Amino acid sequence: MLFNTLDSALDAERAVFIGYDPKEDAAAKMCAASIRRHTTVDDLIIIPVIRDQLLAYGLFNRPLDPLGSTQFSITRFLVPYLMGYRGVGIFFDCDMLITRDIKEMFDLFDAQYAVQVVKHDYSPKTEVKMGGLPQTTYPRKQWSSVVIYNCDHPATKQLGKQVVESASPRYLHRFEWLEDEQIGSLPLEYNYLVEEQEGSGELPFNIHHTLGAPLFRDKQRVEYADLWRDEFRLTFGREFAEHDFIT
Repeated sequence: MLFNTLDSALDAERAVFIGYDPKEDAAAKMCAASIRRHTTVDDLIIIPVIRDQLLAYGLFNRPLDPLGSTQFSITRFLVPYLMGYRGVGIFFDCDMLITRDIKEMFDLFDAQYAVQVVKHDYSPKTEVKMGGLPQTTYPRKQWSSVVIYNCDHPATKQLGKQVVESASPRYLHRFEWLEDEQIGSLPLEYNYLVEEQEGSGELPFNIHHTLGAPLFRDKQRVEYADLWRDEFRLTFGREFAEHDFIT
């Protein structure tokens, strides 16, 4: 079983959430499979953040962000709410592969912070992002793509359902709902941006194909593409084929 049900988060002390977009269904499943393949965490809960499901259950009511590149550009911020404002929730964008035990990341949790992120400070190298959409540049870009949420923290509890449904994308993605000292740092390898960063030569914990995974035809020779294809084969039991490309 790759995924757990949405309601299982309410009974969990810790859980992993993966952003889900129908056009990147394979990527979300590969991310989950890579986590399960390496984990030693018993009964690990992994939940896809599916917008249509949240709408159907009355857990979210907001139009799609016209500038967002995925259906989870806003729903990612529901993690504390979905956890019942208790425990630890880790959020990942779907275009990521985890190469080691997720326990390592849970062990980095520090209760003094409301969230912990990789504090990237960069400008994108391209004018086009995943899927051929226009690239945007703004402060704290990519911070929200990997987040450890301290759902018990008083500051996190202010991130209510109504706030997520109504606040501007800028307010949410730039963590303007937090004081700077409430945002903890994670090592760079926990959100390694393929095509945007120079690697250390060692395999990072989290390979983030932020400009597009090899699901896209023009991404067949990017860094870690062979590892990605290996993960595809391990997840689906077959080789990546022509009909798998996102068009």
